[in-house]
Amino acid sequence: MALIAGLDLGTSSAKLVVVDLDGTPVAELSEPYPTHTAPGGIAEQDPAQWWEAAAAVLRRCGMAENIVAIGLTGHMQNLIPVAEERALRPAMLYSDTRATTQYRRLRQVIPEWERRTGNHQDVSSVATKIAWLAEHEPENLQEAEHLLLSPAGFVAWRAGAAAACDVTTASTTGLLDVTTQTWLTDAAIAAGAQSEQLPRLVGAVPGDSLIGVASGAAAVELGIRPGTPLVLAMGDAGATTDGLVGSESGDAYLYLGTTGWLAGITPARDAEPSPIHSLVMPGWAERLRIGAVQSAGSASAWALHNLLPGHSFAEADEMVAPRLHHVRDRPLGMPGLAGERTPVRDGDLRGAFIGVEESTTAGDLYLAVLTGVAMGLRHAADAMGIHQDRIPLVGGASGSGVWRQLLADVFEATIVTGHSDAPGAHSAAREAADALGHEHAMRPAFHHGIHTETTPSAVHGDYQPLLTIHRGLYDALTPAFSQLAHVRSGRTHGI
Repeated sequence: MALIAGLDLGTSSAKLVVVDLDGTPVAELSEPYPTHTAPGGIAEQDPAQWWEAAAAVLRRCGMAENIVAIGLTGHMQNLIPVAEERALRPAMLYSDTRATTQYRRLRQVIPEWERRTGNHQDVSSVATKIAWLAEHEPENLQEAEHLLLSPAGFVAWRAGAAAACDVTTASTTGLLDVTTQTWLTDAAIAAGAQSEQLPRLVGAVPGDSLIGVASGAAAVELGIRPGTPLVLAMGDAGATTDGLVGSESGDAYLYLGTTGWLAGITPARDAEPSPIHSLVMPGWAERLRIGAVQSAGSASAWALHNLLPGHSFAEADEMVAPRLHHVRDRPLGMPGLAGERTPVRDGDLRGAFIGVEESTTAGDLYLAVLTGVAMGLRHAADAMGIHQDRIPLVGGASGSGVWRQLLADVFEATIVTGHSDAPGAHSAAREAADALGHEHAMRPAFHHGIHTETTPSAVHGDYQPLLTIHRGLYDALTPAFSQLAHVRSGRTHGI
């Protein structure tokens, strides 16, 4: 029986799924690895531990003889200098923000950096990480044969494949020129790298994601057959979207965890960079656009602790559910406890309640926080031009009936929840099957299975005029938040 493996090297663990060509899972395994953080914005992982985790799950599944291909995905926007089958230093992760000085310099020397990459650039850009390496560890940059950009790319390369990067991951790095569909080599050179150190781009045409086969020595370590084809799938944001809902224009889903986002596939079009992240999808014809709310589950946790102390989330749901239909009496909430990313990107924005009255209860304020998150996600949908009758919802908060009802009413859409474990790994497996031309029946998670549906309630229309007012608060209060940030930091001159 021919089996396909999908390996997702996520932020905290390696997740492996092995499926048959009908899409039926026959094995699901995971293996954790740590992240090292330190003052100054340092966030690193040891690529050797990615390799060890990949080997652990592949060997434990015990299906080497039947696995005919492996698709790999993983987290994006990292810097991994490599040479002679090893990483030269720990990987600098997407969340690493140490390169502030280098970022400021690059903003001045890279022409039209944001227009050419299609995204706002900040200190987390891989270009800034390269510049930091050039200044602080020049020997590692000079020795590097390749600069890899994801754990999926590293594990595939270490297993014997070419040094490669998928276009979705590339578009998160600040090093991809979406106007020419090539590497932004002047950014890499300005940062201190050589253009030939950048990996091969894949994802331009169907089938080019097959980047090599497992070498004999690597196959022994991984517990797979020598010569097993290796396919570099989309980076995790694209793979997760594809694994949940697909990769056609209009496919979208909501995620609610510590943060929250709306991710959707739209046609590629010329547009100025905005707070909405824009990632290239394979083939370049579509973009994965992501509108992220900085504080979602974290905002509701704050509200639970401070407004309804001593209660669980489930108990809070029961307490506030009878107030769901009191929409017009509820204050408007801005949930950005630590800055905001959508509908505006501003690190100075903070949480706020607008319209509190004497009759306002703690439960109303709790609901205002949740409603503010839902409205922030709706603003993202409006900015992206995504309007669906049915929207899948995943993440820890998807189990809350109150969250589901708020989203259904604010979006005026049916919210769909269901089983969706390891969607990125399932997508990677499907991409591997496609790249090798295998006929199969693998489908996104929300194209089949049993789902729970939450439809808009009778009061959904009450939210619509409030959405306009809520969106205006971001622009109206931005100067006040900026001034407050200056006061809190002691920089009061000129206020």
